[in-house]
Amino acid sequence: MSSMGRDDVIWTVVVTLIAVTINPILKSLGLLPADVFSNLGISFPGQPQIVFGPLMAFLLLALFLKTGRAMVFPVIGFLRALSLSFVFPANVEHSGTLLAAIVAGAAAVMLLNNSRWARSHIWLSLLAGLYAGLYAAFNYLTTLVFGPAAQTAVILGSPLRTIGIVIGSFVLGMLLGFLACRLMRPVQAMVFDAPLPPRYGV
Repeated sequence: MSSMGRDDVIWTVVVTLIAVTINPILKSLGLLPADVFSNLGISFPGQPQIVFGPLMAFLLLALFLKTGRAMVFPVIGFLRALSLSFVFPANVEHSGTLLAAIVAGAAAVMLLNNSRWARSHIWLSLLAGLYAGLYAAFNYLTTLVFGPAAQTAVILGSPLRTIGIVIGSFVLGMLLGFLACRLMRPVQAMVFDAPLPPRYGV
């Protein structure tokens, strides 16, 4: 595999910095989605994932399109989970963020191994939706397994709301993924523009 170009390195550094610093910055400003939702009277465990999941899906898909490297998902996902564990040490659900990134990374590898899928805005948008949906789903799963009983009771007590947040994250992730495909088209990696193999027998 060829080394990354200078602009790919810059893109990777910028996206990584956003991924690991956005929560600490918003927390210092008092603008975390959890605080905003709470002030609006609609607070619910895991609800901020409907904001952060699609946002990270957009950023990681854009970086994936720019570099053609599936590893951006698990590597940056790990760094983000690590950052969140320092900012919010009591919230064990951030391990779910890493699980989502690993699964999305595997899906990205599958896309790269199929040139038709890799050139499809639908499949690429589905990749973003998959990451965003799993971001919320795995965070809920790890909370249910390792989280405090009081928080688990709230989540299980409102299953429709929990499912709605997961589905909403998936849908928003897909929409932002499609936007990323459109925006990145002029600068995306050559791997996504590779000629399609001929269809024999046609």
